[in-house]
Amino acid sequence: MARHCPNLLTAARLVLAVLLAGALVQYRPGWALLWWGTAVLTDLLDGWLARRLDACSLRGALFDATADFVLLWSAFAVWVWRGAYPAWFLLLLALLFGQFLLSARRGRLVYDPVGKYYGTALYAALGALLLLPDYLFSYALLAGLTGLAAVSLSVKVWWQWRQTISPSSTNDRFTLYGR
Repeated sequence: MARHCPNLLTAARLVLAVLLAGALVQYRPGWALLWWGTAVLTDLLDGWLARRLDACSLRGALFDATADFVLLWSAFAVWVWRGAYPAWFLLLLALLFGQFLLSARRGRLVYDPVGKYYGTALYAALGALLLLPDYLFSYALLAGLTGLAAVSLSVKVWWQWRQTISPSSTNDRFTLYGR
């Protein structure tokens, strides 16, 4: 039963995505901040527990990333709906997640450090927007996140290119997800 705890925490993040989006739609910043903080906590704990319980798996890693995507995408979708962000930002988030899934289909889930920092930056940006909902600040975050997304995608494309030229040359820089 304990081996399922990481996946239960990840599943809770899907429920939190609905609660967070609902709080944002209803203009309840206190509740939104509570749901965001709980989501961050579950994201930190599920990976830590999976490693501690030796329960890391490809499915678990994909489930974790999917829960992160659903939570972040739904929260930013509310800001797009409100007019704070352009709709193409949601497409950018979906593109990044799609690229992640395509790279995971190879049987080994590989991530690059920039992609890891990108997810952290999105969670931090979401928290910052909840604390500082100023439009000028949100445009600065949009520019920063878009730049970070460009770097992340560029690194992933570069890594794929390097992998096709010399598969063993990138093993020292990139590690298996969850290890």
